[in-house]
Amino acid sequence: MKTMYECSHSKAVKWMTVVFVAVTIAAIATEVWYVSMGVNHVSAIVIIIVLLLALLSCFFLYPQYIIADDEGIGIHTLLSTRRIPYSDIDRIERAPENFMSNTNTLRLFGIGGVLGFIGIFRTKGIGTYRSFVTDKTKAFLIYRTKGLPVAISVSEPDEFMPYYLKGETKDEPLKA
Repeated sequence: MKTMYECSHSKAVKWMTVVFVAVTIAAIATEVWYVSMGVNHVSAIVIIIVLLLALLSCFFLYPQYIIADDEGIGIHTLLSTRRIPYSDIDRIERAPENFMSNTNTLRLFGIGGVLGFIGIFRTKGIGTYRSFVTDKTKAFLIYRTKGLPVAISVSEPDEFMPYYLKGETKDEPLKA
């Protein structure tokens, strides 16, 4: 059975995204204005390309929804679907309240607020992990047998966890 869980955005992520898009569009408009005034065309084009790539990379990498099926969990982005097979999952836990707080989380590589928290992060107590979180209050940690843990968030966390606690999709139930 295939079940899809939407990845909703928190208010903070929505505001951060709006501000980022507005600032990026203003910066691109400024560069276009500078070109019309006769400023160096090559540097302006390079700056515009870098700004557009930054904006597009956020849209291509943010998780749209989580797919749970008989084979495992999939994290669907516009670019691809990353799969985590059940044989690779040790356990799934609800993320703690202070998960990804500003005081104990370090972003090693990735996006920190625009359309979500996507990339590689390090948090005290959890260690280094891959993150596909769009709402920190609705996050789960997927501990894998091999590799870094993966953090995800779904719009309906109360519906997501019982699916795995039943043990219907794997020979043995996952540890809670």
